[in-house]
Amino acid sequence: MLLADEAGSTAAGADALWLLAANFNSLVFDFVARQKVQGQHLNWFIVEQLPVIPAEDYARRFGDQTALEVVRDHLLRLAYTSHDMEPLARDLSCERPPLSWDQEERRHLRARLDALYFLLYGLSREDAEYVLGTFPIVQRQDEVLFGSYRTSDLVLAYMNALTAGDVDTTVAL
Repeated sequence: MLLADEAGSTAAGADALWLLAANFNSLVFDFVARQKVQGQHLNWFIVEQLPVIPAEDYARRFGDQTALEVVRDHLLRLAYTSHDMEPLARDLSCERPPLSWDQEERRHLRARLDALYFLLYGLSREDAEYVLGTFPIVQRQDEVLFGSYRTSDLVLAYMNALTAGDVDTTVAL
């Protein structure tokens, strides 16, 4: 059961779907999925075994916001960049027009979300460094573009910021 609570009932509605999408798109989830898959196919019995963050864990606070609020805000800012995504925005009670595409802002939003998921999964900074080191293509692309593994640097910096309760600062590298 995906997004099951302690009683075994599954979360329903739009919240369950967008939280599931955010969870599935995190680097830490990708890492775990790659450890489980033995070939090129992701069978349903493997999907059922993957560790999805339980709905109640999104109540964890990072400063003055819950994880749920951070994920909702960042998901909207990442996905709602055209009128085609208005149904998603409405599901998330968003009344504003689509946002403009800003690649640098998107890089920071994704890094903060990945940092949040590392923390929700209970990984230490050292564990996160190891997991991030298993993405050689991302590392190579970053090194070509930025001269360093910027994704890793951002995620680790945002882990520090979130641990300190800061969900608003844009990390400068």
